[in-house]
Amino acid sequence: ELWLETLFFLFLLIAVSLDLPSYTDRCAEGSCYPATGDLLIGRARRLKASSTCGLSGPETFCIVSNLQADKCFECDSREMYNEVTHPNSHTIENIVTTFAPNRLKTWWQSQNGVENVTIQLDLEAEFHFTHLIMTFKTFRPAAMVIERSSDYGQSWQVYRYFAYDCSTTFPYISKGPVIRVDDIICDSRYSDTEPSTEGEVIFRVLDPVFKIRDPFSEHIQNLLRITNLRVRMVKLHTLGDDLMNDLEDVMQKYYYAIFDMVVRGNCFCYGHASQCAPITGGEARVEGMVHGHCVCKHHTAGLNCELCENFYHDVPWRPAEGRNTNACKKCECNHHSTICHFDMAAYIASGNVSGGVCDNCLHNTQGQHCEGCKPFYYQRPDLHKRHPDICTPCDCDPQGSLNGGVCDSVTDVARRLIAGQCHCKASVEGKRCDSCKQGHYGLGQDPLGCLPCRCNPLGTLPGRACERNTGECHCKRLVTSRSCNQCLPQHWGLRNDMDGCRPCDCNLGGALNNDCSPETGQCVCREHMFGRRCDQVKNGYYFATLDHYTYEAEDAEFESVSATQGIMDHHATWTGIGFANVPEGKALQFTVDNVPQSMEYNLLIRYEPQLPDMWEDVLVVVMRTRNPSPSAHCSLPYADQQRVSLSPGSRYVLLSRPLCLEKDKKYNLSMLLAHYSSDDHHHLPNMLIDSIVLLPVVRDLELFSGTADSEEAWEMFQKYRCLELSHTIQKSPMTDICKEYIFSASALLHQGVMECECHPQGSLSLICNSIGGQCPCRPNVVGRKCDTCSPGTFHLGPSGCRCKFVHSFCNQTTIRRHCLHSTYMFIKHKSELSHNVPFLSCCDCTVLHAQDYAEKCENGYHGNVLLGSGEHCRPCMCPDGPGSGRQFADTCYENPNSLQLHCLCSSGYKGPRCEECAPGYYGNPQVAGGRCHPCHCNRNIDMHDPGSCDTHTGICLKCLYYTEGPRCQYCSHGYYGDATTQNCQSKCVCALGSVEQSCVDGKCECDRVSGQCPCLPGVEGLNCDHCAPNTWNINSREGCQLCQCHPTHSFSPSCDALSGQCSCKPGFGGRTCEECRALFWGDPEVKCNACDCDPRGISTLQCNKSTGKCMCVEGVAGQRCDSCRRGYVGKFPECQQCHQCFSDWDVTVSELTNQTERMIGTVDEAKVTSVPAAYHDTISSLESGARQLIQILEDNEAQKTLVHNKALLQQTKYDLVAQVSAEHGRAAEELHSLSEESHKLQESMEEKQQQALLIKHANIRGAADSIWQYHQQSLEAEGQVNQATSDPQSPMEQSAGLRQASEAMLNAIQGGYELRLQLQAERLDKMNRDLDQDDLSQLSHQVCGGASGPDSCGGCEGLGCAGEAGALQCGAAGCAGLITESNKALNKAKELDHDILDSLKEVEKLHRMVSDARGQADEAKLSAQDVLSKANQSKSRVEQTNQELRQLVQEIRDFLTRGADLQRIEALADKVLKLKMPVAAGELKNVTMEIRQHVASLTSVDDILAESADQAHMAEMLLHQTRTVSMFRCVWLYAFVCVCVCVRVLQVESETAASELKLSNITQRMLDAEAGVGEAKQKILEASSSAENTNRVADYVSEVMEQTKRVTGCPVLILALRNSCIYTVRLIKLTIV
Repeated sequence: ELWLETLFFLFLLIAVSLDLPSYTDRCAEGSCYPATGDLLIGRARRLKASSTCGLSGPETFCIVSNLQADKCFECDSREMYNEVTHPNSHTIENIVTTFAPNRLKTWWQSQNGVENVTIQLDLEAEFHFTHLIMTFKTFRPAAMVIERSSDYGQSWQVYRYFAYDCSTTFPYISKGPVIRVDDIICDSRYSDTEPSTEGEVIFRVLDPVFKIRDPFSEHIQNLLRITNLRVRMVKLHTLGDDLMNDLEDVMQKYYYAIFDMVVRGNCFCYGHASQCAPITGGEARVEGMVHGHCVCKHHTAGLNCELCENFYHDVPWRPAEGRNTNACKKCECNHHSTICHFDMAAYIASGNVSGGVCDNCLHNTQGQHCEGCKPFYYQRPDLHKRHPDICTPCDCDPQGSLNGGVCDSVTDVARRLIAGQCHCKASVEGKRCDSCKQGHYGLGQDPLGCLPCRCNPLGTLPGRACERNTGECHCKRLVTSRSCNQCLPQHWGLRNDMDGCRPCDCNLGGALNNDCSPETGQCVCREHMFGRRCDQVKNGYYFATLDHYTYEAEDAEFESVSATQGIMDHHATWTGIGFANVPEGKALQFTVDNVPQSMEYNLLIRYEPQLPDMWEDVLVVVMRTRNPSPSAHCSLPYADQQRVSLSPGSRYVLLSRPLCLEKDKKYNLSMLLAHYSSDDHHHLPNMLIDSIVLLPVVRDLELFSGTADSEEAWEMFQKYRCLELSHTIQKSPMTDICKEYIFSASALLHQGVMECECHPQGSLSLICNSIGGQCPCRPNVVGRKCDTCSPGTFHLGPSGCRCKFVHSFCNQTTIRRHCLHSTYMFIKHKSELSHNVPFLSCCDCTVLHAQDYAEKCENGYHGNVLLGSGEHCRPCMCPDGPGSGRQFADTCYENPNSLQLHCLCSSGYKGPRCEECAPGYYGNPQVAGGRCHPCHCNRNIDMHDPGSCDTHTGICLKCLYYTEGPRCQYCSHGYYGDATTQNCQSKCVCALGSVEQSCVDGKCECDRVSGQCPCLPGVEGLNCDHCAPNTWNINSREGCQLCQCHPTHSFSPSCDALSGQCSCKPGFGGRTCEECRALFWGDPEVKCNACDCDPRGISTLQCNKSTGKCMCVEGVAGQRCDSCRRGYVGKFPECQQCHQCFSDWDVTVSELTNQTERMIGTVDEAKVTSVPAAYHDTISSLESGARQLIQILEDNEAQKTLVHNKALLQQTKYDLVAQVSAEHGRAAEELHSLSEESHKLQESMEEKQQQALLIKHANIRGAADSIWQYHQQSLEAEGQVNQATSDPQSPMEQSAGLRQASEAMLNAIQGGYELRLQLQAERLDKMNRDLDQDDLSQLSHQVCGGASGPDSCGGCEGLGCAGEAGALQCGAAGCAGLITESNKALNKAKELDHDILDSLKEVEKLHRMVSDARGQADEAKLSAQDVLSKANQSKSRVEQTNQELRQLVQEIRDFLTRGADLQRIEALADKVLKLKMPVAAGELKNVTMEIRQHVASLTSVDDILAESADQAHMAEMLLHQTRTVSMFRCVWLYAFVCVCVCVRVLQVESETAASELKLSNITQRMLDAEAGVGEAKQKILEASSSAENTNRVADYVSEVMEQTKRVTGCPVLILALRNSCIYTVRLIKLTIV
């Protein structure tokens, strides 16, 4: 058995050695591995077992044979095994293989009957584990698991399961076979009961069945690597004895016992070591022990070579694989460090080249390889990067530089880095970053370098930066704070407009004060009020109108009077239920106890006049208990008694003085109609009194008193006559202005709003009208609270009030009698007072008692239950009666007068018999089964309006709440929301960014559900009110434009929504950041230069971005704007504009200069073309005569005097008038120009204002602000008009003064003009006298050719002669005067001009001829290029033929060297000589014609000569090659060789002749073309050099052709053998084609 085990080990060693490389010099060539061994040797102390017998004391165990005492033994493992002293010790250390002779005497044994036993080996390092062999003393385990750990016991992985019955013990584990090398299976081979002793368990990590292709792969290495090995024995073989009763005795035979265990493996070094050493501080060295400390190679380190050596971290550590050592690489730190580490990110970034990162770089360096400088240092370009002084400190101001003064560490053009360059903070500039930018101050006082002005652009005046010394900003009118970022008190909404903020404008009554939120503008509202301005009331509350405190006359205490009749067709002229008809001498007593505030009230009396005259005397008396307290703010004396007259032409009257009333006090007001009229003796005068009204004196409220705004508000209140609305009964629609003022006054008067208090039964809703508080009443219900039945009705209930009828439903406490003519009467306290109630009829009622109503008919029936004989309850036929299926009323009643039946219809029905559908319902109740159904209009119709929906179809016709559609299911056009919930109150508001057609006449169209307006491209928002990201210019009306910010020069792709300005990085500017920054110019990609402008002469600090030219103000010029412009005089910067005459003359001189230059150019051109040479003498003569004429005119003072006198005579008459007219015309033109410019500016301003207003009016707040501004403007305009008409300094007064001054000035000018006219006349007379004394005869002969004076006229007219028409004449044809000579010269000049024009026409003709020749030359060039291409192809074929010739010569040489005889050569030569080739002139001529056809289209041009020279050079090269080949051929002596060589030479000669023919034709064509354009070249004298060049090139081509003929080889042989070379002729033709 021992030799079998040894043989097995050897076999394993051989198997492993086959998979591993040779170890001789393996570490230098690739991966290397230490030798394998038993890992248990020397590690007995690292073995442990979970169960060992006899550890705590002797234990008895037996063997399986029987239970006799002599077959049982003792186990005492308290001491280690010793054959002499402790032979019964069976500790775990016994399983270590020793190969001792007593191997079977030592073993390890577990406790009796313990099944779950673990043996574990804990290694001190990582090892390669190859296989395990266990030899058992007892039965092998019925189930066992081998496990491993590669992280020192932190986690475990199963190698293999072993079980006698795998399906039962490990049901979820596969039983094999093994498919992959790492498959986990359950093996049954080593779990049987046989043999009962020395049974083995063998496990191999790498099963020999598998051929491992790459044993060095990471997967295989991980499979072999272990730090711990564990064997778990989980089940004993008990042979069924465990079922016996005496279990304890039975289990003494069953336990685990192992003779020895072998764990084969080696030190795990990842292929970086071939041997291992003991671990420091580990177990003592034992022979045969496999140590755990690798002796590492490949610059690796660590217990298992799992690390790289220090300073060898440039590549990631990797295991060695095969012949690849994967050695660690030394770091490159440029001699600035000796320590580094590996960084995977750096390694990947370098393209897997270098991942070593140097640590602790010296010499102020840093970076992965210490290749850069630390912050605040930069590389000196003159030193090597390994130099100790490579890094130099930066010279940057730390307060103004980024990162405390860090500069560019290296020069890198691509990254725009310059070594030593400072990077300034955002608000700092300068080479050292030591100065603040404009708009900043305080270097070093801010993280950005300088303190920015911090002026909020919304609140700062445009174009104004902060104060450089203090940083104070220049705020807009309504903005405050140092940074202009806060609104003034009682203002809000900082925004980009002229004033910056908007007033809070809180409603003085609705808000507690005028303070609001600076952000939202929300005011602090009183209770039950809301809205930004607190100008709205919550549901269930209302604000009272000024006539809210109305006291009805019919409710007052009174005395008996008569009654009158109301008119049916008139509108209501009363309040309450009617009037009090008060006769003369009677009084009404009113009780007032609900005064809301202590103050003065105006008393208003409303009445209905009955008589035509004035009611003269009405006495009103206020009865109070005591005088008002001083807190009432009333004026003395108190007007408690006042008299007033009632006009017949009015319906109300106001007492002359207000009444002083206090809150929480009770007053009695008596109104006595004392006297009607003194002129009328009506015996019973009376007056219909409707009511009295207490109107608060609102002028005393805070709203209209105390401040200038209050005074303005009072003026507006009066202007719109808001108070008069409270006087009349018939109300007209209240304007928004009046509504707001009355709302505020009511809120101030009542300290808020008032509760509706709608009657729960009399009103349809508990929500009243927010204006006045009128509740929605049920039928026949009246009153503000709907708490009173209308006259003629009674019994206020859920359905309103019911009408009264005879003997029915009468109030038993009131005695009424029948009233005729639509009136009724009350009898009370034996005094009669008539109450006039128009439009209502009443019925007779008698006194009834409560028992009369003890019984009533059932629903659906009517009658009196107390009566008999048919008068009892009868069915209500509404229309067909109960039970008919067409009964649409619950009950009915019969009118006792008309005996008509009246049905009380059910909901949805109407008509005398309920036979029709009520408003808001549809259907056909006329037919059987017909019903009325509610119109499905989503509650968006008035259910009381008969026309709200179609009564037959139910289609909605009058949709309310801004809805529409057959079911009122859509919001109306211009509104959006949810129509089904009455939520279409939101009006479409589309801003400037919407499609133009979306808003027409102020009404916008949007999505009727979401409210989304149709936006222009690039516009977003519900209202299309802002641009999409990265766009701007919403005001363009074409949508928003892309920002187009420069991708690298800007911080982000977004820009300012209004200006489109991108956020530029430092150093860049312009709207899109594509230019240099402000005050710089140039190409930002190259260099930006500062604008160098003289500040005294520029209109803007920014110069031209491209050229750097400064923008000068008017009158200044120069690159720097430092000199006066042409047309201005003075010393810069004091430049004054020249007189207007300079501009006029400057224009004239400029035009004359241009014309003169054009004439000079024309003459010079004519001189160049030699055309006017024939007129040279004439021109010279004319020039001489002109000079003589000029000289005479300049020297003759008399002529000057004559001309001057004539001009003076003509000018004097209109001198002053023309001067005044000219000045007036210029002033008018300037005024007109200024007016047009002003008009354009005005239009532009109005357009901008209109755009701003459109934006502003897009929301209600902006519209309200605009209305307020218009109001202010209107007031200002009114004041200006008043000032313009009444102020002493008004324009009208100034205009009158100016007119007087103008008249005085005109008178003075007229006097001066008359004086100057008189002086000029005197001077003219004097000149005439002087002229008469002078002798002009000589001058007349020189100029005119005749004497002066009337006597000499008739021949050569002299001075003073006149023609038939009275025109002055001087000289004549044939006279010798200067005038005659000038006329001759003028005629000659005209003829010369005509000749010059003819010459120019000839030059133009020549020019066209040259252009045509140039076109022909271009065509010739194209043809020549085609010929050149074909020549190149011919060259290629010649080269190919030469190559074939070389091959042929080589074959001939081989043929001769192989010993061919002369007879065969001679026979072959004779055969060749017999061949015939036609060489007649005709055939050659045909070939020549073919060549000419190829070049027939060529024309001669100059440009082709150079290309022809190139072709000649190519031909020369070909001839050189031909010469070489020819000389080589002539060497051969044999006839066959000469024949073949000469045949090829003939081919070359033919090709050369073809080329010569081509060149000859080209040359001829060029000569023809040259002859064709020669005449043009001779005329324009420009092309002579080109002709000479053509001749030279032609000579050169001819010379080349002659040389070609001379160099061809073997001429005699060619002549002799020409007839035999038929194939050569064919080859020539093929080549030419």
